[in-house]
Amino acid sequence: FKIANKGTFFVSFSQFGTAFSFAYSFTFLPFYIAQISPFGSKETMLWIGLIMGTPHIVTAFSAPFWGGLTSRFSPKLLFERGMLCNGILFLLMGFVDNLYLLLLLRIIQGTLGGVSTIGLILINALSTEDGLRKDLSLFQNSMTTGQLIGPPLGAYAASLLGYRTAFVFAFVVISIFLVFCHKYVSDIPLQKKKSYSEIPLKNRLLWGWGLIFFVSLHLTFLPSILPNILEGFQLTRDKALKSAGFIIMCYTVTAIFGNYLLSRLSLKIGLNKVIAIACVLASVFQVLLILSNGVFSFTLIRMIQTGFVAAVFPLTISLFVRDLGGGMMGFLNSSRFVGMAAGPIMATSILAYFDLFTLYFLIAGLTLGSLWAFLASLKRS
Repeated sequence: FKIANKGTFFVSFSQFGTAFSFAYSFTFLPFYIAQISPFGSKETMLWIGLIMGTPHIVTAFSAPFWGGLTSRFSPKLLFERGMLCNGILFLLMGFVDNLYLLLLLRIIQGTLGGVSTIGLILINALSTEDGLRKDLSLFQNSMTTGQLIGPPLGAYAASLLGYRTAFVFAFVVISIFLVFCHKYVSDIPLQKKKSYSEIPLKNRLLWGWGLIFFVSLHLTFLPSILPNILEGFQLTRDKALKSAGFIIMCYTVTAIFGNYLLSRLSLKIGLNKVIAIACVLASVFQVLLILSNGVFSFTLIRMIQTGFVAAVFPLTISLFVRDLGGGMMGFLNSSRFVGMAAGPIMATSILAYFDLFTLYFLIAGLTLGSLWAFLASLKRS
């Protein structure tokens, strides 16, 4: 088929490969940590949250740094080097059986996670004015598709071939997509550096950051506590591992379709209305998860919930992307990484001391509060 814009397509294609590798390992990582952990169940639960969540905190701080580097170094070269280093770290993880060393590798990987900011910068520079929202949607759906295909393959690879082979495969995948990126993506000029004082509508930017953060909680909190949820459904460890991949695959499918449909709907009724509808309904179904009594009902409710919430990130980004420099784009994108970090840590910490209803209700309430503040900032601006 004919590719209208090869640059934006292969940036998104490369991001698909990176997202695939992360999602591929994200499914079996809690089980891997539980297997090598020398601690009791409660301590191991906290270690799972720490290892899965801490790298995203590091990424949140590094995202503005990576964005800022595009004013001094080739954006394409930075993007490619970030992919390569992430692949090497996946390879090393397959040979680690110590929680402290695994945490160290994950923290180093976190410092490299901000390269997705450069992907957004490349998309912005390579897109036409009319095609920007479409290209941002493609970029987001590429990541989501990687997150769709990765979990079941990761779960089955770890179950059938072992954890080490699964990590090695993640390295191979990133290496292949790196070759496509190098061949087909054109470099762009160094980006103009903008300070925070130069950015218009600062309050709207800050509340947009907050909204993306809480939306990211919706999307990332679940995998770290799936072993406990599935244990409550009376599944054995092997069946739970395979079911975890299936559940994540199912709700990622609806995330892709929800992102596509709501992005199109925003062209007809407006961005603000679609963002509001998506956040409210996602919060409602978040709380309804507590009513599930088995894998089927739990998966169905989760699918509906993610179908609404997935589009909020690219729709919110599209409100700002033309007005931001590399550093400020990194700042806005960092909210996603903070949410990815807080999701596992928040979920495992609350579940260790409270219950699922408390967790579900808290995420929903915080999302609705941030939505109200964001919409209020839009009215003031």
